[in-house]
Amino acid sequence: MKNYDFQEKHFQISDPIESYFECITSCDIRDGRCISRCVEILKRHEN
Repeated sequence: MKNYDFQEKHFQISDPIESYFECITSCDIRDGRCISRCVEILKRHEN
């Protein structure tokens, strides 16, 4: 499932860990780009 834009908009949840797990569960386990994008979203929450 390639929905990077969706992830950006959808996963603006106040809890960064919850946001990360929501993002990860939307990824295909074989899609490293999607998983990397979720990590980037989590990193942005930490700043």
